[in-house]
Amino acid sequence: MSDIDKEISEEIWIEILKLLPVKDLGKCRVVCKPWDSLIVSPSFINAHLKYYSQNAANTLILYKQFSNPPEKQEQYTLFRDSGEDKEANNLKVCHSFSCPFMATKTGYHFRVVGCVNGLVCLSDDLFGYTYTVLLWNPLIHKYIKLPVPLATYQVSVGAYICMLGFGYDSKRGDHKVVRLVYLRDKNHLDTTPPKVELYSVQDKRWRWVCADYLVDICVCDIKWSQCFLNGNIHWVAWERDAKTKVFEKNCLLLFDVEGERFKKMKLPEHLIKVNTLNLSVCEHDGKLSVIYSQLKGGFSGKEMERCEIWVKNEYNVGTSWCQVISLDLGSNIGLGWVQCLRKSGEVLGFTKKGTLVSYDPSTKQSKRLGFRGRWRSWSTCAFTESLVLLDKKHGVGTYKEAGGRMKKRFTYNIDRNSHAQTIDEHEVVLDDGDEEDPVDDNIYYQGGVLFYEALMKFGGGQVTGELSEFLSQAGLV
Repeated sequence: MSDIDKEISEEIWIEILKLLPVKDLGKCRVVCKPWDSLIVSPSFINAHLKYYSQNAANTLILYKQFSNPPEKQEQYTLFRDSGEDKEANNLKVCHSFSCPFMATKTGYHFRVVGCVNGLVCLSDDLFGYTYTVLLWNPLIHKYIKLPVPLATYQVSVGAYICMLGFGYDSKRGDHKVVRLVYLRDKNHLDTTPPKVELYSVQDKRWRWVCADYLVDICVCDIKWSQCFLNGNIHWVAWERDAKTKVFEKNCLLLFDVEGERFKKMKLPEHLIKVNTLNLSVCEHDGKLSVIYSQLKGGFSGKEMERCEIWVKNEYNVGTSWCQVISLDLGSNIGLGWVQCLRKSGEVLGFTKKGTLVSYDPSTKQSKRLGFRGRWRSWSTCAFTESLVLLDKKHGVGTYKEAGGRMKKRFTYNIDRNSHAQTIDEHEVVLDDGDEEDPVDDNIYYQGGVLFYEALMKFGGGQVTGELSEFLSQAGLV
């Protein structure tokens, strides 16, 4: 370092370097040892995260797509969405990368649980009972592979449905994953309260959390969504009558990540009695948002008929819900599915053929953004650049990009006698010739049977007709 560099204090260097994006900081690390030590220090990582999370101009959109055969590649793109110039606000691509991990079964993809502080929580739970949960920082090529959870199929609890939530405990500076496990009774209904377990990055283990509050409160278990905002994880949930177990009303279930306790939040009156399966929760420009989707042909439909987006303007005021978007997708507006609301007021969604488009409700015009994916495999959420995990050495995995061909694959070893459970990882080179036939786009989560079970819940446990007949009518077999 020069004499001028030596005269500048570490505090000043932190103020200067924290303004740089992660990619440029990676280059700065090789300039000299003092810079490298500074950049990987917890104090700098926290300062950089604070700056990028508090500056709205730095907010990105993480978009995930799973391409159609024969490619079948899980691709992630980071867009910048300033929303300042509607005439020229095509989303600007900042980063694009292939998923470095491979789902348990070839031809499948990961679920994006959510993004917090630059960490993406991925779960391989879309089809069948699997236990791979990853916290991934794609910008620094590091990840944490969570251990097998406490509640597993057959070994510990038998058949169940589970949902995940991902949040940050600002008091402890700790990222946490919470897992709700609903056991199935003889009528295929959820047993409440669920078993709830929590993983702490600091503690490096799963532990049980009290769920006594969740009697007769169920999280929607098919294509569930979650959102972390204001210290709380949010899920769409429904309450049922204590005696009949029949659907009563919808609500939002909250988990206070710092206090590790559950609570409820009211939905707009308009959404309290609608089919819970048509609701999803997300964030819009730092505010809580709920999307209500009506599908053609019911839940098994492959495109939206109508869509409403509601935003909570004041988080702690129950009456502050406001409907900001109401679209009739049946009219010729070039949309088959709505994904989220952009800062500009435009709607980000997809055509019936899976092409990413941005629709302006004021002009009723759509523009294609040059991306295309497999139907209902997309995911979008807010993303903040960060160096989180850069300072951790033990328990953190790393990888190198290899043209998208080298991936981490995880396998399970479960000893049913000792209940010992482990996840092994190994690198594999993709071979297109070894891939299986594409998965039916209608089959989601653990197979068509769960559609049947979900409809039983909202019908008070009564669905006419045989299972095979239902699956055939829904196009699931």
